[in-house]
Amino acid sequence: MKNFSYRNRIAINYLLATGTLLLLVFFLIFFVVQLAVYAHLDRTLRNVAQKHANEVHVENNKITFINKSEWEEREHREVEVNPVFIEVHGLDGKIMDKSPNLKIDELGFNPDIPTNKSFNTHLENQQIRQIKIEIIRNATKYGYISAAIPIDGYLLVLSTLRNILFFTFIFSLLVLFLSARYLAGKSIQPVKTIINKARQINYNNLNDRIPVPVNNDELYELTVEINQLLERIHESIEREKQFTADAAHQLKTPLAVLKGSFGVLIRKPRTNEDLVKKITESMTEIERLSDIVDNLLILARMNTNAMELRMTEISLIEAIDKVIQRLSRKIEHKEIRLVFEPPSDFTVVNDPFIIDLILENLLSNAIKYSHKGGQIEIACHHKNELVVLQLHDKGIGIASEEINKIFLPFYRGSSEVISHEKGSGIGLSIVAKACKIADIKLTIQSRLEEGTHIQLEFQK
Repeated sequence: MKNFSYRNRIAINYLLATGTLLLLVFFLIFFVVQLAVYAHLDRTLRNVAQKHANEVHVENNKITFINKSEWEEREHREVEVNPVFIEVHGLDGKIMDKSPNLKIDELGFNPDIPTNKSFNTHLENQQIRQIKIEIIRNATKYGYISAAIPIDGYLLVLSTLRNILFFTFIFSLLVLFLSARYLAGKSIQPVKTIINKARQINYNNLNDRIPVPVNNDELYELTVEINQLLERIHESIEREKQFTADAAHQLKTPLAVLKGSFGVLIRKPRTNEDLVKKITESMTEIERLSDIVDNLLILARMNTNAMELRMTEISLIEAIDKVIQRLSRKIEHKEIRLVFEPPSDFTVVNDPFIIDLILENLLSNAIKYSHKGGQIEIACHHKNELVVLQLHDKGIGIASEEINKIFLPFYRGSSEVISHEKGSGIGLSIVAKACKIADIKLTIQSRLEEGTHIQLEFQK
């Protein structure tokens, strides 16, 4: 069935289920009719056998029919449509008398067949149903009387019924398959509509959506899910477009500076001081370019969920100290007073690279946007089952309407101080994604010219 279409598979499955039920119904009909026919025959046989058993004459262990002469005369005068054959046997099974219509034939006596038990047998070329009962007088058994009736007509009716049911079953299967195939085709027509519409949607028209069915059923849910998937794909592609455009813009700036510096150098001879100055500027831009590329690679890995966490036990105090040492030149350059006096060590289980990435970006931003001679405070404490790290600076701050935008890649605040500071606008975006990956709750509160307060909540 793997090579069959979905429409044909539905039709075949429906056919198998309905055909099985139909077969059981037809079998039950035939079985009930057959049971009724044989019940009627057995009831007739018992009545006939009992009637003749009461009419026989028993004398000196010899059993004969009382009215046999009248029976013979009626045999010559009338033609029996449904003849009844009667035969009398002694206790030893020998024939003592029989009905005239048997002529030279005999019903026979089988001692292995119990009394009052009906069975099918043959008499000459016709099928008969036969029964034997005991002949009892005054509680004494004298012999047996066997009665039989032809059943060819009954068997013909049963055979005809069986043939009718068989051919009806075959015809019904054909009709069921065709109707099921037609209905299946009608049922999956909305699916074909969804498929055809989905085929028309490509990179150039990702805004298009599949029409949602009116009925709130499984097809409705399927269409809604596909549309939501298209929406997510569209948003992802738009983010990638924006990311690519912003990345290109960020990369162009240092490249343009490098190009301008080298262009100035080759126009005319320069003094050693000019060369050193331009080369120093170029080195600064190259470092900036390298930082942008590194951050872009990190952000790309986070966007594609390609970053695997390597969980281990980390001393948060040691991690902060390492970042402070790396940024010590920047801290000294801006003459910033750094307050960090932890009461004890604080241990968390997380990825060391992620923790270092978050801490360096946050502290680097705090240094960059603090006033010269300003102060940065770092504090740690326990809160229930959490370790809380707080970083507070008294720098330029962030406008309230920009708080929700600072985590977007390449977004930089509108403050004039921010615009003069060199940066790519990727740092906080990396921090937000890293916190999400590492299950760290990040909270930022800030006001212009009052500073920024950042809080990280780690699971112990």
